[in-house]
Amino acid sequence: MAKNAAQQTPADELAGLRRRIADLEKAEQVRHAGEALLASIIGGSPIPTFVIGRDHRILYWNRALEELSRIRADEVIGTNQQWRAFYARERPCMADLLVDGAQKAIPTWYTGKYIPSKLIDEAYEATDFFPELGEEGRWLRFTAAVLRDAGGRLVGVVETLEDITERRQAEEALRAAHEKLESRVRERTAELAKANLALKETTEHLSLILESLPIVSYSRQAESPFSLTYVSTTVKEMTGYDPERFLEEPGFWESRVHPDDRTRPPRGSKVRRRQGKSEYRFRIADGSYRWFSDYWRLLRHSGGPPPQIAGVWQDVTEEKRMRQEAELRLQQMIQTHKLTALGEVVAGVAHEINNPVSFISYNIPLLEEIWSAVEPSIHRLGEIDPRWRDRDVRPEEITRHMREIIEAFRVASNRISRVITNLKEFSRSDERSSRMKPLQVSEAVQGALLIVGGQIRRTVSTIEQRIEPDLPPILGNIQKLEQVLTNLLINAHQSMPDGGRKGRLTVSARSVPRLSAVLLEVEDNGRGIPRENLGHLFDPFFTTRRDSGGTGLGLSISYGLVREHNGLIGVLSRPGVGSRFSVFLPVEGKTLPKILPSILCLGTDAEFLGTLKAALVEAETWVAGPGIGVPSVLKYLDEHPEVDTVVTEWILSNLDGRDLLKAVRDRFPLVEVVLCASEEDARRLSAGGTAGEILVKPAAAGQLQKILEKKGRLRL
Repeated sequence: MAKNAAQQTPADELAGLRRRIADLEKAEQVRHAGEALLASIIGGSPIPTFVIGRDHRILYWNRALEELSRIRADEVIGTNQQWRAFYARERPCMADLLVDGAQKAIPTWYTGKYIPSKLIDEAYEATDFFPELGEEGRWLRFTAAVLRDAGGRLVGVVETLEDITERRQAEEALRAAHEKLESRVRERTAELAKANLALKETTEHLSLILESLPIVSYSRQAESPFSLTYVSTTVKEMTGYDPERFLEEPGFWESRVHPDDRTRPPRGSKVRRRQGKSEYRFRIADGSYRWFSDYWRLLRHSGGPPPQIAGVWQDVTEEKRMRQEAELRLQQMIQTHKLTALGEVVAGVAHEINNPVSFISYNIPLLEEIWSAVEPSIHRLGEIDPRWRDRDVRPEEITRHMREIIEAFRVASNRISRVITNLKEFSRSDERSSRMKPLQVSEAVQGALLIVGGQIRRTVSTIEQRIEPDLPPILGNIQKLEQVLTNLLINAHQSMPDGGRKGRLTVSARSVPRLSAVLLEVEDNGRGIPRENLGHLFDPFFTTRRDSGGTGLGLSISYGLVREHNGLIGVLSRPGVGSRFSVFLPVEGKTLPKILPSILCLGTDAEFLGTLKAALVEAETWVAGPGIGVPSVLKYLDEHPEVDTVVTEWILSNLDGRDLLKAVRDRFPLVEVVLCASEEDARRLSAGGTAGEILVKPAAAGQLQKILEKKGRLRL
């Protein structure tokens, strides 16, 4: 039986063959039905779509794409002419690049216009303008994705397109109509009071529009404490903070405005202006500051709720940076032309001066030789001529004075030669002067002092140089560094007070290994810079000496030259005390880290230090142990030149805060020292004539913020 069952008759084989053929026909019908369905889906889709195979030939070209491109499907299906819909000449589309596996070539054809898809693997999205589409061209957003079979083999690429021209135009129209939108809000306020339904619908509509714009809309009380009552969710994208923190945490917004800018937003017990605009720096979640533009308007309701401020914040950091860089480049160009002209003048003057100086220098050895021959005769003549004895004329004095005069001639002629050489080097504007090469900062300091030393000594009685020996070399241009130092020295000279009191100026250069930098500092004890001017100090054309010939270009050009050296320039100033300009230059082969103004907090109370650390992002706390002393604090300040404020408990483990205050002020007169004490101790310190700010515990953080606002911070 098993043998008979295993053997099949021809009729059985024929029946099995018919079943297999039927199965294959059914599979083929299913495949055709699937292809027909796919063609129907693609063809009927309202999204313009085309599909190409591995040979780049078009497999599908739907009706939506026919309408967009004005090219019928039967013209291009089976060809590789998909480019005709988008370009005037043949070139690869995004789909062609994916078929070839040439993803690395995408930046060549779509530079700055594409991103990998976040939703689909092996897919790319791009936005571009196609002038060949329509009469005036169209903006398209398109996506190309690889198609693979069940075995993972590439079978083609599908590319979908979306016409976003109207959306682009709508976005421009929305931005242009922003001020009209505010007017519409005011006009509808009366209507919204009549119907709650209309109020709800209009509010939702405006919210949708505002949430789609790259701004933050807000409303706040128009009277102290100015609490925020609404902030749009876009604040999360702009600042990194959740909207709830602005609404629920008292003082959250104000505490993150830069201390030097806190007078710019609307303040006071009550807002009286109807509208306003201000710009200020705001500390976002990552700790950095961004420039915000704040447009606001006062809304008053007759007989209704208290007045409110409605406004918008916009991040204008990049706009300010680009505008400042453009202005700076213009001023550098102007300065380059000036230096070129100065170089020509100096060259002519040098030529005229060098001739008589060369004559003097050449004849000094001859004069020495003649005097050496005459000197013995002077001694003999003094011995035999009685008139010399009668007039008390001594040959020794004559010969000594004559040799001193000859030596003075030599020193003076050499000095004139060095001054002329330095002037020519300073004003040189050829290509060689723009090259960067390893150099010693001390050479730039000496060159700058040689050029302007005589000028600044009219107002400065003491020029102290603190040049650290064996400084590591930096990569730079000595003429440009001399120009920076010359501008800073002249600025210090001009800041000296009137009234005949001559000032003190310190020029220092030292290594800061922690920052991989060489630090140049120019410090004076002049009038200082008012807080309201610090934010504009490096702006082109900003000057407080317009009437006396100031152009406002020196510091802005210095800022640009320091940036060319990949460095950083900052200023710390206290009105009535003086100013210190700091230039951080990276050591050759190194890069400067991010440098921010910092506060050193000293104390033995860990809870107190923790409170300060939480309130001040830039605070560095230091728990004072038995080994702390004045030398260790001064060493820390030397190694951390970005510290502008020291906050210390007035009694440490073995150190009196008053002694520390005096030592810091003697060594760093511009660093602010704040003593922290209990209310009783604070009264005793004040009564004892302790100079400086006193912080009363425990409400230290809020008080410290006010002190920092009043005193100002290091600007970097």
